[in-house]
Amino acid sequence: MNVSRDEFGQIAVKFMQAQGESRPVQYDPQFFRLVIGAPGGQTSFAFLGHAYDELLAGERAEKILSRRLWSSIRREGDAPVSLSLSRVMPRLRDLAFFSLVRRQAELEYGGDEQAIESVLLPHAQYNDALAVHLTYELPTSVSELEGEHLAGWKQSFDSVLERAIENLAAVSDQPFESPTPGVYVAPYHDGFDSSRMLLPELFRTLELKGAPVAMVPTHNILLVTGDQDPDGLLQIGTWTEEALAEPRNNTGYAYRLEGKQWHPWVPERSSPAWAKLKMLQLQTTASIYARQQEVLEQLLEANGHEIFVGGLRAFRTSTGDIFTSCAWTEGVDALLPVTDRIDFVRMPPEKSSAQAQVWSTSWEAAQRIVGDLMEDTGDVPKRIRVTRFPTDAQLTQLAAEGAIPK
Repeated sequence: MNVSRDEFGQIAVKFMQAQGESRPVQYDPQFFRLVIGAPGGQTSFAFLGHAYDELLAGERAEKILSRRLWSSIRREGDAPVSLSLSRVMPRLRDLAFFSLVRRQAELEYGGDEQAIESVLLPHAQYNDALAVHLTYELPTSVSELEGEHLAGWKQSFDSVLERAIENLAAVSDQPFESPTPGVYVAPYHDGFDSSRMLLPELFRTLELKGAPVAMVPTHNILLVTGDQDPDGLLQIGTWTEEALAEPRNNTGYAYRLEGKQWHPWVPERSSPAWAKLKMLQLQTTASIYARQQEVLEQLLEANGHEIFVGGLRAFRTSTGDIFTSCAWTEGVDALLPVTDRIDFVRMPPEKSSAQAQVWSTSWEAAQRIVGDLMEDTGDVPKRIRVTRFPTDAQLTQLAAEGAIPK
């Protein structure tokens, strides 16, 4: 279907109006979203990026919008939301999503913290890369639960999450499939396969070489093998790589089960699976940082701040190692991503990059030697603000103590 983003935005507006939405609906092309509600009053957002990807993949617009926008529609005379706790389910997704939504809300509402909080989805951090939030299962779709639903039940997020995990466990009694020895696939394909990571007991009986390692490239795919099984790791890495090409992808990270908790993980450098799993992790991180960079640039511009938002670069050494890098430039107020290497750059007066002086060091050395110059912004993934530049003595020490092979 040959439909532009703006055309799809207008289709979404007309869909909501045709479904009886009683509030004003406007299409916001800058953020590719719908803004629902009267200006100056209570508003909510419906972001259209994933829906548009599904349209490009061949799905019908009406089916996509029915699935994604039903919970956003408020009709005249609607009764207060009344949902059954028996149909609440948990969902794991990248933690960065919630940080980005907050930044987008800050762009819309400025310093109005109450308005910002009203558009955020209740969630809890699960590990360094994932968060868990709540969804409501309908016969043909799944929608996120908002704060108003929790308020209607008069229950805390934690208590409803506990019930949601119980609901998930009740429909998780099928055995995992094993397409090849040592590799397992969750059989459910109900939109909550990735969420089964919240049920660590499911993985105890699998015949694995070592501790369980899981990859969840989409919400419908959960792949498992052992951390001491290089062939299995290569296999789930290959399947993850293929699945990430789908419109509704999730993450390319691998997670290892340690006790009852999953943590981001890659095998040792000597493993045949290291390069593939490292690259998948890096691609996911780079994609998240790119989305974050776009939102932060818009927010800073709207607030009149001239602060550079640095990007993440990736390199491969002559020995095959993979590392990331960012540039910390003298005289530049900047927000930098967390990378393996930092290049400290001093430009000559004529600003010729070919004659720039560069001191390179590891992130760990930078934190140790000039950590007082690095201010955490609170974003996920992490960024630091830098406004000052190291002294010449510090630059020499940084290059000597934190050298990274080239």
